Amino acid sequence: MINKLLLIIFCSLFVANCSTYKPLINPETSKDKHNGDVIAGNYWKDLQACRYIHSQNTGKIIKTLGISDEAVFVKKCMEDYGYSILR
Repeated sequence: MINKLLLIIFCSLFVANCSTYKPLINPETSKDKHNGDVIAGNYWKDLQACRYIHSQNTGKIIKTLGISDEAVFVKKCMEDYGYSILR
């Protein structure tokens, strides 16, 4: 009984931590591709935009099966915005 309870708690913590990916950026090297301005001040807006794009363009079946990796998509999206992603 205790083993099952611990397994459930561990699995729920693991799943909760996987769904909240926040890329670590280097603010000094994160610059706009066109004019070279530092863009680190727009981090949260851009992060939410990437998450929104992923959620709106990923089917429910894909999300349910866990086939789509949000962390990989968000990392690529943030790099396309001009952020230097460290991890």
